[in-house]
Amino acid sequence: MPAPIAVPTLGAFGVTIAGTLDPGTGVVGRSTNLPWLDGTAPAETLSRALGIPGVAVQDGEAAALAEARVGAGRGAGDVFVIALGTGIAGAHVVNGAVHRGAHGAAGEIGHLRATDADHACSCGGRGCLETVIGGSQLGVRWRERGGEGGTARDVVAAAGAGDAAAIATLDAAARGFGRALLALSALVDPALVVVGGGVARSPEWTVEPALRHARAESTFHTLPPVLPAALGVWAGAHGAALAAAA
Repeated sequence: MPAPIAVPTLGAFGVTIAGTLDPGTGVVGRSTNLPWLDGTAPAETLSRALGIPGVAVQDGEAAALAEARVGAGRGAGDVFVIALGTGIAGAHVVNGAVHRGAHGAAGEIGHLRATDADHACSCGGRGCLETVIGGSQLGVRWRERGGEGGTARDVVAAAGAGDAAAIATLDAAARGFGRALLALSALVDPALVVVGGGVARSPEWTVEPALRHARAESTFHTLPPVLPAALGVWAGAHGAALAAAA
């Protein structure tokens, strides 16, 4: 084990983890995109190396904590934050604290069944929201419809140029996201939803049509206001710092 690194101006640290995390032990349960983290305790390892206390926070929770407390959801009290990125993360923040659930996995909206299609998901399930609107999957879905494939940005650019396959791909993604928002309203009923992440940077193809689909399919649901995230790529870092300072 290396000797502790002297960091005199740092009293504590926070680190974000892409995966499920036991909030009591700090042990990673499962990281579908970084499987080598499974069963490890990153904060404990870093704490020994740095010689200062630290805390590990699930990445979606960290971003949600920051957006709810100092970002777009500031003052709302009851906020669900969704990150539409390579994968889909989410977390529910009530009165400034993340609601983690009994097993630390609450808020995993990316793994709700959101499509009738049988797309395989990295979590082992099928038809998850992440398979239709996750940034790593949009290009795959476009290629399946006869498009060129590529990144989420490529799909959006092609749709803007009138590519029918890209437009259909994004419409299916928005429909799936709309269904997830309806499920969120039924189960959680948050006062506010904040949406960020790279895929959400094209709201005219993602968030806005998702809300139209959700309203069209809504029955008893009360859809909350949906705002764009305010902290950008730094949301997770802000959230980790807030958790470390708690």
